[in-house]
Amino acid sequence: MINRIKDTIAVLLGKAKAVVIKKPDFKFRNIDFSFDENKMINSISIEFLFAEFGESRTNGGGSLFNENVRLEPTLSTLKKYFPEAKYTVYTDFDLKIDGVETIKVSSPVKFPDHERFGYRTADYFKFYSLIHSSADFKCVLDSDMKIVSSDIISLIYLTQKFGFCVPYNDRQLLRRDMESSKDTQNIKDESKGLGHSYNQSPMTLWKNDKRGVDFFSNCMEIMKNDPSRASLVMWKSAWKTGVYPYILPKQWCVCNGNEGIGDEIILHVGHKSVNDYYNDNR
Repeated sequence: MINRIKDTIAVLLGKAKAVVIKKPDFKFRNIDFSFDENKMINSISIEFLFAEFGESRTNGGGSLFNENVRLEPTLSTLKKYFPEAKYTVYTDFDLKIDGVETIKVSSPVKFPDHERFGYRTADYFKFYSLIHSSADFKCVLDSDMKIVSSDIISLIYLTQKFGFCVPYNDRQLLRRDMESSKDTQNIKDESKGLGHSYNQSPMTLWKNDKRGVDFFSNCMEIMKNDPSRASLVMWKSAWKTGVYPYILPKQWCVCNGNEGIGDEIILHVGHKSVNDYYNDNR
């Protein structure tokens, strides 16, 4: 980002010439599921989960979404690949979406007057929903994600193998995440913030995986009693328990700055730069 700003200033000052970079012509990998993949899907229960709080839809990434289609584009792009899966949303208002079970809840998170209370509550119920789903494979996502590849099937296999998965955080170091993000706290443990930070969409859990249940249960308790940014809450859980999730590579949550990375599976189109880039490259 800093290099982009420097290059722009150089062009404006006449010290450099603007170069038009042609965006690559590519297609996302989409092939029919194999016989064995379909057999696996039909042999397990699958549930996709959402946590949406506050009747007014807000997005910090800059993209604008239609408030009347609250779970889009995530819901429809998931259903393209998993039409028979169960879909559930946890929320605090009357939200009715065809084919989606609504579970209306009240937040147990402390400090309801805090400006980040809604975000904290949503993250609490992401952790909660994974633990309380009875499905074999459960996955919670934000509603500003777009699934673009049939490679999404491998998320089930990865979860079955490793028990529970979370996406990478582009800032990587927890210290750096806390320095540049909202709703943070000082890092008080001996790691000095030099561990890996986590993101929250998609997060997965395999049924009855003890390590995953312990991890997300601790996340719930920490978010309820000492709420803050979810990445710090998740780190605190990992540091306390010694249990940590499998980190999914960038292709599972393509964010600002990673456009055109290749082998994309899920785009975080809530980030305007991602949405704009892939609207020009489909």
